[in-house]
Formats: sequence, structure tokens, C-alpha cells
Amino acid sequence: MAKRRIDSHMKEDASEILISSLLPEEWVIRKLHPDYGVDVTVEVFERLGEQIPTMGEFLFVQIKATSSLNRGVVPIKTRGNVEKSLDLQDGKVEHELDVIRYVVDSDTIDNTRLMGPTTPLMLFVCDMVNSEVYYLCLTDYYDKIIEPRGLELDAQNSFTVFIPAGNKLTDPRSVQVMRLYAARSKLYGMFNLAQFQYREARWIFEDFADQDKIEKFPENFSIIQRFTYRLRAMPVWEREVPWRLMQEYRDRLDLIIKNIEADACGLILRGVAAFNEGDEDALTPLIQFHSLCSMSWEQFSAIGQTFEDIVREWFLPTWLGQLTSGEEPYFREIKAEVHP
Repeated sequence: MAKRRIDSHMKEDASEILISSLLPEEWVIRKLHPDYGVDVTVEVFERLGEQIPTMGEFLFVQIKATSSLNRGVVPIKTRGNVEKSLDLQDGKVEHELDVIRYVVDSDTIDNTRLMGPTTPLMLFVCDMVNSEVYYLCLTDYYDKIIEPRGLELDAQNSFTVFIPAGNKLTDPRSVQVMRLYAARSKLYGMFNLAQFQYREARWIFEDFADQDKIEKFPENFSIIQRFTYRLRAMPVWEREVPWRLMQEYRDRLDLIIKNIEADACGLILRGVAAFNEGDEDALTPLIQFHSLCSMSWEQFSAIGQTFEDIVREWFLPTWLGQLTSGEEPYFREIKAEVHP
């Protein structure tokens, strides 16, 4: 008998075509054979004029196709930061969320644990009837839901995950969301560099504020200049991701660079000399530059904490995640019944 195609292969091909149609045409999808929990990688390219360079960013995706979605509504309980305590599921139910229920085997979940937080594994559930793709970051789902609730991977063969119904590739913001996941290793690299710089810069800023150490100022200024250009050169600042804090801190770095290129070092040294000759206002450039830099690096060093506290919960079926990324009508407050 001749070789034959089977339905599962046809469904697999159709799901990949559907995903390709909903992602930017510049992005490249590569199928992995054999696959061990990762079906495809998606490489991010961007059109820049007549050029389409790679961004060096990748999505790792597990694809599931279905013609029968299991939809439902789940209560969303309030809770705190699960990095500080377990999720005992004892919070108040104030909201509810429309979700897609999907069963994922425990081995796939364990893959996410082994890959670690810098390499998010995405689940794409393809609704072949309505030509829709729902997404969920399994890596964050494990770290923020499964592990905090004390669920053991070895204790069961599969988990039913809840995908927020608003997590769909046809949503206008989905491409930016995918960029955010794909750029995660770059983000962690920037977090690490900012932390290193802050630990070094703290001692420098103490010297800035000490007039008796003004002879060290040119050397210390040179280090801050190096830190500024080095941090600003991290490629993640140029990415179009839905995280306003990144844009604000990029602008802050640009402001520091503007001061550096306007000869802040010379201005400060001349001001100190004038102060020593009796000009009470001549220290203003030093005070302003010290305040700008010390405040900025303290905030830069906290970007990673903000990411862990808030951003990694985005697009998850959790209270904090939906408060900061969810949208009506999928996520809504439960109205109390009014009795006459």
C-alpha cells in the first residue's frame, strides 16, 4: 500500500501555516526534528528601510492544534508576591477571567523548569475552527503558579493550564508581547550589568559628594561615563516592547549622555574652583549631576526586581498579572448582587 498522510500531520502543517499568517512576515519559523518539547523556533527579524536584519532573538514554541476548545471562567484570587511566600490560595475572589483550558503533560512543564527563566517556552494552542492562536508562557506559568502552589511534577502525568482568553495572536498588541518574550535573554543581561554598575557606582557617588576628594573626580567621572555608554549600548533599549519603564529609563540614560557631551566634567571642576573662591552657587552643576546619576543607577539596579515582581506575571491567569496586563471583557470585577 502506498504511503499515506494522516490527519495529525495535516493538522500540524495547518497550525504552522496559521501561526505564520499571524506573526510578522519577516519572522522565520523553523521546525525542529526530532523535537523534545520544542516544536519550532521563531527568529525575530525587523524591517529597517530596505534591510531586514535579524534581532538575535528567538521564541521557543510548543504547538498544539485543536478543533474543540475547552472554554471556561475561573475565579481570580488576590495574592502577594510568590517569590516571597507560597501561594496558599486563601485570597479573596474579586475578579473572574475567561480562559482556555488545555492539558499539558508534566514532561513539557519540566522542560520549562530546566530551560530556566531566561529562555521562555511558549505554548501556542491553535483553534483550527476559528483561525485563532492562544499563547501562554509555560516558563512563567511554572514559576508563578505551579511551583508556588506546591504542585509536584512527579506526582501527576499532566496539568490543566488556564490560558487567558485575551492572549491571542490576533490581538493588536500580540506582536509586541512576542517581542518581549523573545528579548528576555537580553533583558536579563541588562539587569545583570545594571546591578554590577550600581554596586561599583555607589562608592563613586560618595566621592562625588565629598569636596575633599575632588582630585579623584576626573577618574570617577570617566568610570560613570563608561558605565553610561556601556549600559546604553545594550540592544534591548531599542526594542519596541510594551513596558513603559524601559522607555523612561532609556530617556534617562540619554539625558546623562547629553550632560556628559556638554562637558559636565569641565563645568563641575570649574564650579568647584569658583566655589573655593567664594561663589556659593558654583556647586550647582556638581549637585545636579550627582543627584541625576545616583538616583538613576539606584533605579536602574531595581529594573530586574520590577521585572520579577510584576512583568513575569503579565498574561498569566493571576490577580497581579491580569491587573497589569488583562483587559475587559475577558478579565472583570465580580459585581456584588444587590437585593431589594
